[in-house]
Amino acid sequence: MGLVGTLVHASFDAVLIAVCLAGIRRSTGLTLNTGILGNKNHRKVLGFVVGLGERLFDISVAFMSAYPSIFQRQPPPPSDRPMY
Repeated sequence: MGLVGTLVHASFDAVLIAVCLAGIRRSTGLTLNTGILGNKNHRKVLGFVVGLGERLFDISVAFMSAYPSIFQRQPPPPSDRPMY
């Protein structure tokens, strides 16, 4: 695999991770602490990637909501643990 293939693969992996982080933020409220990055450019790139993940997550949810015969909403299971 050449350089272009490696860059495409790494970009795709970064977007998948960003979509997972968006789902985690939506379901738990946990977010990344971008303040630990010292470089302002790194924070900007990370913010862009996470924002892209948020948009793709929204598109995925809208797509799934448009086909209720295929995708169903299920209530969350009851939890014995208290929410913090």
